[in-house]
Amino acid sequence: MKRIIISDTHIGSKFYRADELLEFLREESFDQLILAGDIIDFIKIPLFTERCAEILREVCFQKDVIYIIGNHDESLDGLVGSTFANVHFCKRFEFIENGRTFRVEHGDKFETGFIRGSTIVKIISVVQDMLERWLGFDLTSWLTARLLRKHKLRNVTAVMKANDDVDVFIMGHTHIPEVLIWIHSDQSVKTYVNSGDWVTHKTYVSIIDDTLRLKEFKSKTLED
Repeated sequence: MKRIIISDTHIGSKFYRADELLEFLREESFDQLILAGDIIDFIKIPLFTERCAEILREVCFQKDVIYIIGNHDESLDGLVGSTFANVHFCKRFEFIENGRTFRVEHGDKFETGFIRGSTIVKIISVVQDMLERWLGFDLTSWLTARLLRKHKLRNVTAVMKANDDVDVFIMGHTHIPEVLIWIHSDQSVKTYVNSGDWVTHKTYVSIIDDTLRLKEFKSKTLED
């Protein structure tokens, strides 16, 4: 069983990696595709092109798709618990492989500070999108770089404390791809994974049976 997890593609925003994402979906083989939130960026000012349609058609072509709704695509909240064709909508997805419990969420509920509120996030996102389109500058990647410099382990520790009942917790949201593994006090192996994004990093999580890898997609046809 091979599962692929991607998050934060932000389809419709100015700087998402449309060509690379489409190439990835067409070239990568898997049994289940898990979309871990912020897939379609409804809270900016999305521009949907024919390339967007191709990506969405490719997603719908996959036989088993789990769509975990994030804060940028929360307009789909009304679909939680529903299945359309091959796409199942949810806020959290869990599965067990070889005795190990995996949990996947978007991760926005762990956000702290004044930008946590839904209305504030929408306002900031719209302003950010306007600036990106007006200035032609990728603010998302710039902000991610700043977050990477200020990233602190205690934030991850708090997230894992809230998910202490599982062996592996996977999220997106922060656009910071990373994996942390440690031995819990009960001698079990705990793993935290952030799947990154498809604006700056083009990263994804591959899980074959219970073996997990965080990978970066390398285009065969495009150069950065």
